[in-house]
Amino acid sequence: MTRKNSAVVVSASGKTLAAISLALTMVAGSASRASDTFQKPTPEELAMTSVPGFPGASAVVLFREETTNDDMHSIQRYERIKILTEEGKQYANVELRAYRTSGNDSDFGSNDEAVQDIQGRTIHPDGTIIPFTGKPYEKTLVKSKEGKVLAKVFTLPDVEVGSIIEYRYFKRFSDAWVEDPQWYIQGDLYVKAAHYVWHPTSHDLVDSEERPINSIAWFPLLPNGTSIKRTEVPGGRGQIYELNVKDIPPTVNEDYMPPMKSYTYRVLFSFTAFRTQEEFWKAQGKQWSKRADAFMKQNGDLKTATEAAISGAATPEEKLKKIYAKVMSLENTDYTRERDRTETGKVATVSDVLSRGRGSSTQLTYLFVAMAREAGLKSYLMLTPDRSENVFVPSWMSMEQLGDVIAIVNIDGKETMYDPGSRYCAFGHLAWQHMFVGGLRQIDGGTAFAQTSGDGYAANRSTRVANLTMDEHGQITGKIDLNFTGAEALRWRHVALRGDEQSLKDQLREMLENRIPHSLEVKVSSITGADQYEQPLKVSYDVTGTLGTATGKRLVMPADLFESNSVATFSQDKRETAVDLHYPQVIQDALRVNFANGFELEAAPKNDQYQLPKRALYSESVESNPKYFVTRRAFTTGEILFEQKEYPELKNFYAQVQTKDKESVVLKVVPMAATTQNGGN
Repeated sequence: MTRKNSAVVVSASGKTLAAISLALTMVAGSASRASDTFQKPTPEELAMTSVPGFPGASAVVLFREETTNDDMHSIQRYERIKILTEEGKQYANVELRAYRTSGNDSDFGSNDEAVQDIQGRTIHPDGTIIPFTGKPYEKTLVKSKEGKVLAKVFTLPDVEVGSIIEYRYFKRFSDAWVEDPQWYIQGDLYVKAAHYVWHPTSHDLVDSEERPINSIAWFPLLPNGTSIKRTEVPGGRGQIYELNVKDIPPTVNEDYMPPMKSYTYRVLFSFTAFRTQEEFWKAQGKQWSKRADAFMKQNGDLKTATEAAISGAATPEEKLKKIYAKVMSLENTDYTRERDRTETGKVATVSDVLSRGRGSSTQLTYLFVAMAREAGLKSYLMLTPDRSENVFVPSWMSMEQLGDVIAIVNIDGKETMYDPGSRYCAFGHLAWQHMFVGGLRQIDGGTAFAQTSGDGYAANRSTRVANLTMDEHGQITGKIDLNFTGAEALRWRHVALRGDEQSLKDQLREMLENRIPHSLEVKVSSITGADQYEQPLKVSYDVTGTLGTATGKRLVMPADLFESNSVATFSQDKRETAVDLHYPQVIQDALRVNFANGFELEAAPKNDQYQLPKRALYSESVESNPKYFVTRRAFTTGEILFEQKEYPELKNFYAQVQTKDKESVVLKVVPMAATTQNGGN
């Protein structure tokens, strides 16, 4: 765990390592910073009750300021927020995070941060000021053997609807650290105005490979008409970067959004030793690949383990399957609960991973590739983002956006991608978070940009089967069986890894209860395949209760059990973002209800089929009989990304599907004499 992947170190020698001298003279008026006194609220701010164009907004940022001063090794932040609703009062609870390897503020490690000089106050709508006089407390949010993430936590006093809250603080860094800022401009609140300033360091810098830093690069995503102001300090002694923004809307919150972390307004700076993107990625790729290959170096232990793993395999694919099984048999520490470890020394090679019997997702992927190479298979690594969080943007010169790693193996001239770092991911497949994304891969003699592959819908299948019997009193008993392969199976297997058997049962029960009528009670009777990545995950339930609504001499029952409680998807009229359905899939439902004497089928939905040509397909059919009915439903999505302009067509398709899913089967109550006369018993 490190504070920031793009860390830059200050030259300890003090000698000039290249033609860089970002000398900074602090001249009055060169760039503003947060005032030593809080801002006086205006009458308009005190009277504000809403944000025009954003009805129901819980709060609004009146002003935000962030000033980064590298030579002072600090960031000063200032925040003013107007509380508009009861919900908005949550913003009075403030949590300021910092990374720490050492024990206290006075004993800084090279990557450490400390939050200091916290001040705050609350202003009521009548202008009354209540200063914050409390003492923030510190809590640990994340802890590992490398370090921990701490938070200074405090609550601003006496906050009510209509209050203005404001606070400011310093975040201080180690003297061995300088900051290349990341200005995240857009968040969950409307921002009326914000001001960002960066004073780059005047020291000579080198990167982790001792290359002299000779330029500053930045990746901006900004509103139209907004730009960064770069000011030269008189005398050629450096630069100041400054940004003013106004009226920034909050981030949208829509179903199935792309990873908005990659699309919201921001400016991401980086110190760099390279003149172009091409130079950066070539050098950084070479550096990563060299270190990875060193970690995967061949030795006797690896050779012995590989030979044992592939024993009896006749073909390259059989060898690779056996290697994959070996790696999957090891503990993946990214998914298991934290525990005390008694080993000493660091994990330096894949042999260390083998000897310990466990490793991180990255280490296990490296081990897989190393063993594949030992077995004579042409194998490579590829860095990818997690697509649930962000996508790869080559124009942002930062390796930190590539946090995950997968494997590529060439068998008989065909390359296939593998994901041994995603615990229980099926052989020859990727976790959906690694599908259809760009990244950086090893090639012979270097690295190159590449795109990951992805599964078709057939690889991600969910089947839901209910076989129910209703007696003459309308009581239901029966079984429900769920089978998952692909992405949904992998999700539940990861749930199982992070808990125990009972918590898995509880979550599977709650999942089904949220989908079926609440009049039915379900109990998980068995789970199989939770730790068998090549087999479907199977869950069986026992079902009791009632089904349907009685209206006079009729019983109205849902035609599809598993969508009866579903909430409408894509119900909004307009869409501000593209739609990302995550992965192609097929969902197949079957519901059979056997009914006793005294009931007779009166009406059932007609068979229907809807489609988005070459993108999605839906069908539902009902088979009826005097003694039972069977509903079969299939919903397939073959494409996952829909542009904003395609939203109306997608919305209409889902509306048709959801209307059909809500249709009912009607049973008629028949007197017993009539059923006997008709041959019933």
